[in-house]
Amino acid sequence: MRVWLWGLLSSLLLAGCDGESNGHRQLAQESLLYCIANAPLSFNPQLVMSTETLDATAHQLYNHLLSLDPSNQQLMPSLATQWQRDDDGLRYRFTLRKAVQFHTTPWFSPSRPLTADDVAFTFNRILDKQHPYHEVGGGRYPFFSGVNWSELVSQVRVIDAHQVEFILTRPDADFLSYLATDYAVILSAEYGEQLLAAGTPKQLDRKPIGTGPFKLEFYRPDEFIRYYRHPDYWRGQPILKQLVFDITPKSSKRLAKLLSGECDAMANPAASQLAVIERHPDLLLSETAGMNVSVLALNTQKAPFNDIRVRKAFSLALERQDILRAVYFNAGELAESLLPPTSWTYDSTLVMPPANLDRARWLLKQAGISEGEGMSITLLMPAGERSYNPDGLKTGQIIQQRLAKLGIKVSLQPLDEQLLRRKLLAGSHDAVLTGWSADTPNPDNILRNLLSCRAIAAGTNASRWCQPLFEQQLDLALTESSQDKRRKHYQLGQMLAYQDMAVIPLIHSQRLLSYRRQVKGLQLLPYGGVAFHRAYKE
Repeated sequence: MRVWLWGLLSSLLLAGCDGESNGHRQLAQESLLYCIANAPLSFNPQLVMSTETLDATAHQLYNHLLSLDPSNQQLMPSLATQWQRDDDGLRYRFTLRKAVQFHTTPWFSPSRPLTADDVAFTFNRILDKQHPYHEVGGGRYPFFSGVNWSELVSQVRVIDAHQVEFILTRPDADFLSYLATDYAVILSAEYGEQLLAAGTPKQLDRKPIGTGPFKLEFYRPDEFIRYYRHPDYWRGQPILKQLVFDITPKSSKRLAKLLSGECDAMANPAASQLAVIERHPDLLLSETAGMNVSVLALNTQKAPFNDIRVRKAFSLALERQDILRAVYFNAGELAESLLPPTSWTYDSTLVMPPANLDRARWLLKQAGISEGEGMSITLLMPAGERSYNPDGLKTGQIIQQRLAKLGIKVSLQPLDEQLLRRKLLAGSHDAVLTGWSADTPNPDNILRNLLSCRAIAAGTNASRWCQPLFEQQLDLALTESSQDKRRKHYQLGQMLAYQDMAVIPLIHSQRLLSYRRQVKGLQLLPYGGVAFHRAYKE
């Protein structure tokens, strides 16, 4: 029940309005409640692909070796103060920041600051199948699988207490950017050793210890997460004393809490709510173009979708402008290919043909599917909102109505994240509404995670399209240091996917965040997540 939580929050938020003490007013001023749609799947973002997990963990509990400058996407120091690459691009040596303190909690008290042992522990867990923690939590690391981490990195080696070296098997132009993603968080080796000795290794990902600005205080599953500030944070103690993530699946309820002041900020407001937010004198809206795409993925390894004519017919049946208006309320743009116009490898020559039901019928007939045969499919989709699609069910309903004009019956099946991923891994599905929000500025992040052969096993390639020439172009792009040469490889890869209708691009959405006017310093990050380190309330 939420009675205890709302009692606490009411005392915080209403303090000062009814003669409460100065102490209560100060506590309310130093507390912020952030309303989100879904609970995190883990407190370790290495283990999952989940926007809610990244929001709740990556920039609150942890730090990374490197970070991205939000203004220009250039790499910046974080836990690593400097780095060097050898001439052949196979060795990267990092010098670590000194005196970085891990969280002190009721379940762990660190005896030392961050060292190279922690970096080696973090990444060798992913790399080494014999590592005592590799199989803890399921042994799957989706982001790292998507970038072929186990084939790319041969060793992570401690040089001394403040130097660590990554040895690669081949040059990779995106390697440094991988270390700046939200997934590349640094864990505590000392905490890991303590849990192993106690026989409770699963606690590493459930009761987290990091170096970030906030530390976990309490989690009530599917209801709320409460963080306290990390007093020894190396970037300076946060102004907020307490940060609460309130889990409210329905966007209408999140907006009601924002309007009433129960929430100070709201993640991913529904597009239909934007007009209300923009008119309200106490609310502000932050929006930015998203490096993302939503797609309709047809299972190319299953008949009839292994026939390109069927895939093209489905594409021609869709009126994507209806989806943009009805689902996104025009807070986005039509996707002509997987990469949005903000990408440095965007190819303006790729244009999706307009809807044409007559042409779609002809293609289906050529593929041996007559309109009167009563073709039926099941369309899977994530339950709830996603950063790339605010309403999967409504999108599915629009697709359902359009395909009905071709005599195709579509059954809609919303699934939670974990069940959907299991369905995709099994590979027996017909079609899926899915997408991707980029973790880095590099086009490889979208292209490889949505369409590479390896991403089938990771559960992110829902179309199960596997094209060696496409893979070759992505791999060649990573070996080039020249951006112009890299662009040519990526654009050729996009052309291959476009010509084969590997997936049907739908919409590039905008990233949105709404908050009350007295909240300052919130940082909506360009590649996912929200940072609260500098947040405060006037």
